[in-house]
Amino acid sequence: MMRSKQELKKACSSIGIFILTGILVMTLIRCKSPTSPNGQGEADIIVYSKYEETLDIYMDGNFLFSIGYKSSIEIDNVSLEEHELEAKKTNTDIVIDKETITVEEKADYSWTIDDPPDINVTNNFGKTLKIYMDSEYQFDLVDEENRWIIDVPYGERFLKATRASDGKEVASTTIHVDENKDYYWTIE
Repeated sequence: MMRSKQELKKACSSIGIFILTGILVMTLIRCKSPTSPNGQGEADIIVYSKYEETLDIYMDGNFLFSIGYKSSIEIDNVSLEEHELEAKKTNTDIVIDKETITVEEKADYSWTIDDPPDINVTNNFGKTLKIYMDSEYQFDLVDEENRWIIDVPYGERFLKATRASDGKEVASTTIHVDENKDYYWTIE
């Protein structure tokens, strides 16, 4: 039985489409963490670090891995329940950041560890002020301006504002920097 060139082209096209469909199906089956109504896949937590030092990551009190600055690592196949995550300075008990993630379905979850705490100072006093933290000059702040004190160390921080014109103190506050978050002080 002889086939024409047309019939051979059709047969080759059909085989090619069949092979590509098979590759696509196999690729989709091997996908790592699909969210699906039938419970296929797994739950993962992706940890991102914007903190400028290496940190040790713990989940539910157990050490998992160390992570560096601008890195991400995936925690695979996490159980469906609430998980406590902590980032500690390497080889210490100093907690830099912590997060509770409730894993309710087989999907990807994420946690970003931010850079060290900052304090945003806003001047609504009506005059230009000089801003100090722990008796060290930080910057001048004109009326209705705000600026950041960057990478503030943990602990009790004493902030003071004086009038730029005569150095007279107009406001002060103590901020307890004990979490990896941003803090705010508005001077009125």
